[in-house]
Amino acid sequence: MSSGSLRRPLSLLAAAAILAAGMLTGPLSPASAEGSKDEKIAERAEVDQQLEDLRIELNDVNDDLADTYLALAETELLIPQAQRDLEDARVALGEAQEEDRKVGERLTEAEEEERRLSGEVETGQEEVDRSDDELATVALSAYKGGGMPSPSSVYVGNSSPQDAVDRSMNYRLTMASQGTRLDALRTDQSVTENSAERLSAVREEIKQLKIDAEDALERTRVAEEEATEAKNELDALYETQKTQRDDLEAKKTKYEDDQKSLETRSSTLDDEIEELAKQEREREEKLKAQQQQKKSSGGSAPVAGSANTGGGWVYPVNARLNSNFGWRVHPIYGTKKLHAGVDFPVACGVPVGAAHSGRVIARTYNSGAGNKLIVSHGIMNGRLVTTSYHHLQGFAKPVGAQVSAGETVGYVGTTGSSTGCHLHFETHEDGNAVNPAKFL
Repeated sequence: MSSGSLRRPLSLLAAAAILAAGMLTGPLSPASAEGSKDEKIAERAEVDQQLEDLRIELNDVNDDLADTYLALAETELLIPQAQRDLEDARVALGEAQEEDRKVGERLTEAEEEERRLSGEVETGQEEVDRSDDELATVALSAYKGGGMPSPSSVYVGNSSPQDAVDRSMNYRLTMASQGTRLDALRTDQSVTENSAERLSAVREEIKQLKIDAEDALERTRVAEEEATEAKNELDALYETQKTQRDDLEAKKTKYEDDQKSLETRSSTLDDEIEELAKQEREREEKLKAQQQQKKSSGGSAPVAGSANTGGGWVYPVNARLNSNFGWRVHPIYGTKKLHAGVDFPVACGVPVGAAHSGRVIARTYNSGAGNKLIVSHGIMNGRLVTTSYHHLQGFAKPVGAQVSAGETVGYVGTTGSSTGCHLHFETHEDGNAVNPAKFL
């Protein structure tokens, strides 16, 4: 969030977009898990910063009403992330279910293939055994008869030429048949061996698929639990939001008199500082006259006590700005109010430095500003310039003290109408509040 800007929490729910982030189907790696953790930490830090900014805006609200409003604001700041968490969980669940379905389908296919291959191997082995038996019978007959007949013996002892031809034909057919059977046997053996190898591979795949199926089922179970948990958390936030809104409305009515007393300025003029500025101007003009008189009489040293000692401007504390100068709408009551300075969220007790060299002209206290210190910086471009430091825990310089830019004049606190440690800082010209950005 940029300095000086603030997103109103009561409109966050309507403005939030539900973002669907892709998730891995397997378990998160250590790196991605760490990244997710870092993102959560960053998101929480942003929520805390916005709540800190809001708390400072509630300076003029009693603690009971402010706490109720901030509790609602925190809930509404958490809702968009809870919506994203639910969407992410649903995406992860869908992916886990799809993976489970695919593994199940492949397991079914593999088991069907196993049954088919088992049948092929069994049938092939039977065919191999039958062919082997037939060849063995022929071999045995040949062995008992002295071996396979030779081609010449086919023609010996024939009763007629035709008989020789027939015996020759039968011989050739017999030998061809045995060769065919041998080729078929070799083919059957090859097919059976290939099917057996494939069957072995399929069985190994089935074994792994069953492990994968168990893993996919477990991921689905975990994803279902996370999705359910995310939905329950979001539902709980919605219920809390409703209760807190009702509580806030009731307390707004209870403290409605506070609303009537809220300051609604029609100008940037600060009466207290205007009067101090008049007195300081008179003092500066008197000192200037004394200095001119001394110079005309031959003196060279300047008269001590002038607030305008030169030098540059510095931030009173080393912190970010969280609320800029200008008119703004009250976060609870909706009334228009001038924010006459800028706020620096910073811990109580941190030293506050003078924004420019000058002279402390007042240390006051009131119910709004709490402990307030005012420094005059002399006349610049015809106007008396002052700075004021509000809600201080304590003062470091007495009235009349000369200070340099950055020199400690007080300590950050939360006095007056303040709901959290911070420095409220203002700049004025002749008592009229101007944007500190003109000087800082």
